[in-house]
Amino acid sequence: MIIINRHIHHLSAELDRVQQKINDGLPSPTHILSEYPYGTSKDIATLLKLIQSLSVQSLSQPLLRAAQVRALISKFPHSLLKGQELPDETVAYVLDVSWILAAKAFLQVLGITINVLLEHTHSIGEEALYWADVSGSNWYTGAYAVQTAPGRLWHFLRRSLLHMEEDGTRKAVTPTASVSWARFYNIVHQCLDPHAMLSLRARLLSSFTTHRSEIRQKCKALGAMRMRNASGIGLLMGQCSLLKTEIDSEFASDDRLRDAVFRSVLTLKVLLQRVVHEGTEYEFEERVITAVEREIVRSQSEMAKFLQTPQYVVEQLFNILDELLPDYSASSKRAISHHGRPSCLVRYWLPLSLGVLSTSTFLRLLSSRQHELIRWIFNIGSTACEFWGNWVVEPTRRLIGTIRHDEKSEIALMSKNSLEADRASLERMVLDFVFDRPESEKELGAKQIDTLTARIREGDLTPVLRAYEKDLRKPFIGTVRGDLVRALLIQFQKTKVDVEIAIGGIDSLLKSQELVFGFVSLTPGIMVTYAFLRWAVGVFGNRKGLQVGRRKHELRHALRDVDRTLTLSTPTDSGVLTYKDYGLLVCGADILLQKAATVLRGADLRDFQEDIGDLLDIHIGIQRQTQVIKLLLIGDSGVGKSCCLLRFSEDSFTPSFITTIGIDFKIRTIELDGKRVKLQIWDTAGQERFRTITTAYYRGAMGILLVYDVTDERSFQSKFLPHPNNDLTLTAAAEGVHKILIGNKCDWEEKRAVSTEQGQQLADELGIPFLEVSAKNNINIEKAFYSLASAIKKGMDTSKTEQVGSQGVNIDHHGSGTSGSTGGKCC
Repeated sequence: MIIINRHIHHLSAELDRVQQKINDGLPSPTHILSEYPYGTSKDIATLLKLIQSLSVQSLSQPLLRAAQVRALISKFPHSLLKGQELPDETVAYVLDVSWILAAKAFLQVLGITINVLLEHTHSIGEEALYWADVSGSNWYTGAYAVQTAPGRLWHFLRRSLLHMEEDGTRKAVTPTASVSWARFYNIVHQCLDPHAMLSLRARLLSSFTTHRSEIRQKCKALGAMRMRNASGIGLLMGQCSLLKTEIDSEFASDDRLRDAVFRSVLTLKVLLQRVVHEGTEYEFEERVITAVEREIVRSQSEMAKFLQTPQYVVEQLFNILDELLPDYSASSKRAISHHGRPSCLVRYWLPLSLGVLSTSTFLRLLSSRQHELIRWIFNIGSTACEFWGNWVVEPTRRLIGTIRHDEKSEIALMSKNSLEADRASLERMVLDFVFDRPESEKELGAKQIDTLTARIREGDLTPVLRAYEKDLRKPFIGTVRGDLVRALLIQFQKTKVDVEIAIGGIDSLLKSQELVFGFVSLTPGIMVTYAFLRWAVGVFGNRKGLQVGRRKHELRHALRDVDRTLTLSTPTDSGVLTYKDYGLLVCGADILLQKAATVLRGADLRDFQEDIGDLLDIHIGIQRQTQVIKLLLIGDSGVGKSCCLLRFSEDSFTPSFITTIGIDFKIRTIELDGKRVKLQIWDTAGQERFRTITTAYYRGAMGILLVYDVTDERSFQSKFLPHPNNDLTLTAAAEGVHKILIGNKCDWEEKRAVSTEQGQQLADELGIPFLEVSAKNNINIEKAFYSLASAIKKGMDTSKTEQVGSQGVNIDHHGSGTSGSTGGKCC
């Protein structure tokens, strides 16, 4: 796990520094190896090589596996400190290096053990969540009852058979007639008893209650296991802190590091022996601490010369890897399996049974419909191919031709020369008619002919129409003479030209939108293809988008769990977390880092890891661990809370924002009075249906920004603002939390519905500051957040001054400290 690797790497680097300090005290690097016999020099070289192998050189290097550590420490040269006459200087060097080896081996074993505890704690948490989902739904509870019905029936029949065998054994002696009649009377009386019938009905109706009671028992057992594991993690992380403290001391002047390693190994041994026992986490901590103290006292009185040697430590580590850790893993897995979710066979026996029973019918259906199925498959394949060719490939080819102005791809309703030919024909017909039927005896000149031709092109057929009107007076003569027919034919030609002109206009319109029609013809095929590919990628792909969304959701919940652990923790008299709370914090932080590693990258991930490292530093106490200022944005839906948050955290603005669902948050580090302060800003949903979700995040809030829209009077009268007749915000968050009233969209003056005086009046009634802001134009956004954070920091500094020596810390600064301590301290 990431957290443990960082701690082990840091401690291993500190031990390397101590070893270098030891080597600096030698006359030369090869002094010890060259001065003594080959066997002794070889053992010392083996010792140095083992130290190098057990070192953690970088953060990217994972811890060794248990088998690898076991194989390395089994090579420890026990004979080096036994039966050899060596100078005092060499003995001191070998002893110091042997303790370095023991310490590094312990770090590896410690990391392996904490990782195993973390893994099992995460598994227990997942099982507890499973049971919470089952107990929270009647449907899931009923499904659980059906899943476990065969097992319950088997246990009932087995108990019944055992009971019958016992009754048969007792009835081996033939009863008397009076005894037989008494038994018969009792059986009839029990069957006719109305209370028995009611009891049977109650048992049938209370099956859900019975199953839920069983689920609650399982959740209770899992919760106790989780708390014990968390206490164990807290104890072992406390040993890491103890080792770090002792490593920083002068190694050559005293034996405090050796005592710390010895105590840590004993703690690890006793913890693995007792972590699977029943009891609360406090009883577990007390048993472990008492057993460790007893072992230390025994080591100081009995066999002290052997117990306080690196050989003994290495042997204990070997015993832990060989016996205690596997035994704990097996016991923990059995307990998780017993109290956790049913096995896959139990959960899915019903669908598997239905599948097995319907297999023959399914195979019979396949065999009888074989030809139809094959034909359907071929039809589906051919339809897909034709769809691809006709609706994707061909429209794409035509679209490309349109873009390249290919004449073959142009849309046309008529040929280009058709209109010109018909118009020329009309001109000739009219001119011939005018020449044959002149209105005067005078011949037409060239200028008059040109004028007449221009009028004909414009659609003016006045000479023909006059002759036509004249012939209508004497239609028989006009018909015999042929002028009436010629006039009608000319008008038919004129109608044809008009139609062609109209079609030409439509043709020009189509040509101007030819590219649009090409895209329209291609759109259905592209849309269907895209939808199919999205479906195929969603079904058969890795669902990257869904995974990213799910990871962000998990990251948000992991951050909430860490915040909740710190908020609800009970500090000790010295102001640090108890072992249980610290273990829960480590578990939550480990999950948080795992989720963050899938979402964050590069510098963002490194900064986040540094923040988590500061959070887990138990030396700074809970006051510093909870030094994050938590702010809430509360207001009606659509007032611009998300836009204000985005403007302050990322200095950007988006005009169209998706409505916040439930909760969202951002983090920004600012500088106040020369000190860096981290702001954790939570954006709550404004809809009424999300109220039960958002109010759960009000706990631990240190500041609230009450937001309304100056262009919407309803948002100013919203239930989310603490008006005199509305106490929603005041009851959801503790009284005394710093607040500020801000009116967003102040740049939209033409649509203002709430005046500045109204906002100032409400703020004065509540006794809180007031500002009008604009997320769009970045007006007073920084000022609003900075002023609220400054007021909170000033209150925190004042509270620290007044509460020096207090017994507890409440990050809201409104509750009293908790006296005493219910658990052990981390250091």
